[in-house]
Amino acid sequence: MQELIFRKTARRRQSARARPGTGESAKNATNPGIPAPPFASYLHIGGQIAAEWNNNANRRPARTAGHQAGSSRPVTERTIHIYSAQSVTITRAGGGATSQSNIIGNALNGDAFSWENPSDLEITVPGAGEAIALSFDDADGYLTDDPFSGSTVSDQLLTQPVTIDGVTYTPNEETVRWQTPPPVNVENEYEVTLFDDSGTAYRMVGVSITQGYTTTVVGITFEGAQPPPGTVLHYIQGVSSYGGSGMSTPITEAVPCFLAGTLIGTPFGPRPVETLAPGALVDTLDRGPMPLRWSGQSDACGLGPLAPVAIPQGALGNRRALLVSPNHRLFLRSILAELHFGHHEVLVPAKALIGLAGIARRPMPRARYVHLLLDSHEMLFSEGIASESLFTGAMAMGALDVQARAALHRACPGLDTRPMVLNRPALSRSETRLLLAAHDTRGSRPETARAAPFRIRGPRPIAA
Repeated sequence: MQELIFRKTARRRQSARARPGTGESAKNATNPGIPAPPFASYLHIGGQIAAEWNNNANRRPARTAGHQAGSSRPVTERTIHIYSAQSVTITRAGGGATSQSNIIGNALNGDAFSWENPSDLEITVPGAGEAIALSFDDADGYLTDDPFSGSTVSDQLLTQPVTIDGVTYTPNEETVRWQTPPPVNVENEYEVTLFDDSGTAYRMVGVSITQGYTTTVVGITFEGAQPPPGTVLHYIQGVSSYGGSGMSTPITEAVPCFLAGTLIGTPFGPRPVETLAPGALVDTLDRGPMPLRWSGQSDACGLGPLAPVAIPQGALGNRRALLVSPNHRLFLRSILAELHFGHHEVLVPAKALIGLAGIARRPMPRARYVHLLLDSHEMLFSEGIASESLFTGAMAMGALDVQARAALHRACPGLDTRPMVLNRPALSRSETRLLLAAHDTRGSRPETARAAPFRIRGPRPIAA
């Protein structure tokens, strides 16, 4: 049994693998006579980005041992969203079938993308509506490779049944790999740097499910920035990088949304968010009353990094305590934002405000989130202060649970083909912390936009 484990690990630690049927090393093969892609001017930059990805991977903190039997280490259920291996289309650059029928699966044993050398490859990402939720327990906030301690699965055990490309994977309580039935766990099997037509780099993650000693790459996700649905990404021979051992990627947090019970401003006064139905009018910062196009609810784990962020009454001018998901963006106005980022009105994620004026996470076993979609990305008034409506970007759409995503696509067909534009520039967590630090040195705070006192206008609201 140990020999089997050793062979599997040794195969996956090869940085390059000979192409089938040849004695050539894939990483040393050249690409003669192939026309330059339309983004050829970005190849040098792309090479630098690929090298930077590798350096960043090497700089990531070493992962400590996960939870084991008898351990008191906290464990949280995480959910990521993947595109199944069969839903991703891979062709040779300029068209034509690849020599391998399952490159995503074959990359378990090495850089199968490079085995198509000298052909560059085009990888087409499906629409967000095709994403599959994959839930597992986790102790450190990272999806990693080989979460094993000897013959014991120490982390990332599957927690919810899931069917991927016709195969159903069912969790169980087992942790010892040679037992029957064997434990079922999720892994980060490999990572590949791809580029879009403009030369922007994306880090694609091959996600696998292991049952005992059998590992299958079931699909892909992305680390960090998500490509828009339908994007064609390019694997460029000699430029794109591949990592197949010891991979570790941060797990994306929950979709931006309101916790049930939040009061939303309407022309008829504040209303609980869960009572608002499509067609109901809600107040917006820029356009006045607007009708909801869709509203939906989903239940999610409310522990660890997924715990809602609680903004105490008055912390940002809010009339009551406001609870939102960690990535929910709030409106801030600041002359220092203009100085640092070129815009005096910006959107910031709630998680970036933790520590300011008593703002903190509020863990709960389950959080019921409510999503409000308008025809455009708008600033609503939640507990009296401005924050965002649902933004239908790839990351947010992929993070919706299956039922909510299906309902949204039924109500709004063709949503993937009409990209939504952010209402205002959005700052990252680090950029927000920089802005807050700049205010702190001056003894000031950024401002929020507050709702005016309500007055009844027009017909009564539509209730759910």
